[in-house]
Amino acid sequence: MSQKRLFTIFIIFSFVLPMFSVLAQTDGADLDAAVAWLKVQQVEDGGFSNGFAPESDIGATADTVLAMMFAGEDPTVITTGGKSPINFLEEQVQAGNVKGAGVVAKVVLAVNAVEMDPRSFAGMDLVHAVVDDFDASVGLFGMGPFDSGLAILALVAVNEELPKGAVEGLLATRLEDGSFSFSVDPNLETGDSNTTAIVVQALIAAATEDEIGPSLEYFRATQNEDDGWTYQKPSEFGEETDANSTAFVIQALDAAGENLEDWGDPMTALASLQLESGAFGYSASFPEANILATIQAIPTLASGTYVDPVAPVEPPASPGTTLVIVVLVVVILVLGGAYMITRVRNRD
Repeated sequence: MSQKRLFTIFIIFSFVLPMFSVLAQTDGADLDAAVAWLKVQQVEDGGFSNGFAPESDIGATADTVLAMMFAGEDPTVITTGGKSPINFLEEQVQAGNVKGAGVVAKVVLAVNAVEMDPRSFAGMDLVHAVVDDFDASVGLFGMGPFDSGLAILALVAVNEELPKGAVEGLLATRLEDGSFSFSVDPNLETGDSNTTAIVVQALIAAATEDEIGPSLEYFRATQNEDDGWTYQKPSEFGEETDANSTAFVIQALDAAGENLEDWGDPMTALASLQLESGAFGYSASFPEANILATIQAIPTLASGTYVDPVAPVEPPASPGTTLVIVVLVVVILVLGGAYMITRVRNRD
């Protein structure tokens, strides 16, 4: 091959190769860094704190198990002091501390995700405990919509039949704007994005996705200018985009089969709250590392939803990664073809 042709190929590579890193950065978020940061937050008993107190929290630990699974990690081998988050959950079940439909449902989802039996976990039938917390008179689990959404998701995940009236009872709590409030407390006259996102996923899991339309309209009406979401609108505490709410809503939109491009760029809004450490801050006004925000962001970055809480063996490749591979293959084929043509011409 002539020096001129070699120089031409070199020039092509010098332009093409820098494109790869750009194409791979679809939204600027770093899943691996978030996972690495979360791992070092593990408490000596194997669990994870919710950030409001130093000791491990049952709900936060169960959420972390799911987050790790979605990120392609094995939570059973993530240990501190020889204990994993599953060990912590086992101890809490044995101590009788796992109570209430919402918390129990989270543990069911976590235990099921690591392929253990939630019907016989640490000597307890967690699935039966969720069903037992159903109030047939109002058609709700636990404290209301949030607990009910989690309960439905957990029961569907383990192929347990839903109690009669569970979906109808949940839908009866929907507010006029399509949102759902955390509980049935009469003082809560405004719904919130987090509960609504959980309920949307529960309705999809229960094969009643035709009922989610009003809630999608609520997400559209409450989306901020930066394409993220806040906890509640209107709110006297501020309506700034926060990582938790944005992650929750993106999960619901993914579960609903929505094209995120039709919603602006919510993934970039979420990624903007990630810190150099890999952790996520709650919001721009509260940029300190927030463990709950990080726990919630990880499944979203890994394209996970509560509708399918058993994570794949490997985290899904991002669209940017797929595009990089396609471009690389095309470049190799083009250069290979050019080389073969050159060889043929030189022989002639």
